[in-house]
Amino acid sequence: MIRYLKQEEKGESRALWEKVFAEDSQSFIEYYYSDRVRKNKILTAWKEDHVVAMLHRNPYEVVVKDRLWKADYIAGVATDPDYRHQGLMRRLLSRCFSDMYMERMGFCFLVPADPAIYFPFDFTYICDLPEADLNEKGRMHLSRRAFVERSDECREAARFVGKQLEKRYEVYTLRDEEYYQNLSREVRSDRGDLILLFTRDERERLAGVWAYYGETAANQRELICLPDFVKETGPLKPAVMGRIIHLEQFVSVIRLKEECPVSEMELLIEVKDDFIRPNDGVFRWRLGQEGSSLVPVRAGEKIRPHLSLGISEMTSWLFGYGIPTVPEDRRSMVERIRPLKGVFFDEIT
Repeated sequence: MIRYLKQEEKGESRALWEKVFAEDSQSFIEYYYSDRVRKNKILTAWKEDHVVAMLHRNPYEVVVKDRLWKADYIAGVATDPDYRHQGLMRRLLSRCFSDMYMERMGFCFLVPADPAIYFPFDFTYICDLPEADLNEKGRMHLSRRAFVERSDECREAARFVGKQLEKRYEVYTLRDEEYYQNLSREVRSDRGDLILLFTRDERERLAGVWAYYGETAANQRELICLPDFVKETGPLKPAVMGRIIHLEQFVSVIRLKEECPVSEMELLIEVKDDFIRPNDGVFRWRLGQEGSSLVPVRAGEKIRPHLSLGISEMTSWLFGYGIPTVPEDRRSMVERIRPLKGVFFDEIT
């Protein structure tokens, strides 16, 4: 049986979490089940009277260019070892995709423990993250203050980080007061902390937000700082995977490039999606300078599409992560289309 847990039943999934994610501390699990679970949806598979597989849909508000969308972070993906290789996770993800599509959710995202698990479900990487640390100037000239979960400090941190992300990215989770209250509880549940960094001058400006796990700060959760005070200590690494859910909703933010020689363009595109039937088929893709739309082509129409792509390749392309493989005579058409530029997700729950 596949079903969502009712609010009062959500504790039924904790035993499976503790069994599969044995590395998580009890204090972190207490935080997760007292805070995160209050607002999420837990989809489960049952055998007899207990949960044997699950996934958690943790909701976020996500900035996508000039719009604010709801997108789920998929967490807690787990199957009891005694029930693996029975297709349970396939059933859970298929149901999850169907429900998200009905909600007109443009996409979902996750941090994979093993990307090989998710490639068959058309997830693909959409976000690389660098290894970063304070540089010498940051260590010498910034003071550190423990974050206090007051409304004024939450709003100040949210405003600061929002401005920094807006300068560099078009896709990121919205920072607000609740976001930093949750982040503070999250890292402190695992012996970490959330620190505000201030300049040591008369104005004492907020210059960074630093969150980490562990008493020695060995596991960094977030470091968003003014560029003068931070350095990259390692190369970009693939970090977050995503998947387009509602294709027609998603393409509404995709438009022609400013330098495109035409103000409007229409192309016929075939999209292959084995899990979400409405995404699978041939569409008329109409693009302009402000956005685009998809109109399904009726099955009886005999047309030859200009492009044919799988939903995974569409996801990678439209998030600006990869360039699709297309015939040479279609290359100029693809190059007129402007994908999203800059994706930043550092969430892990």
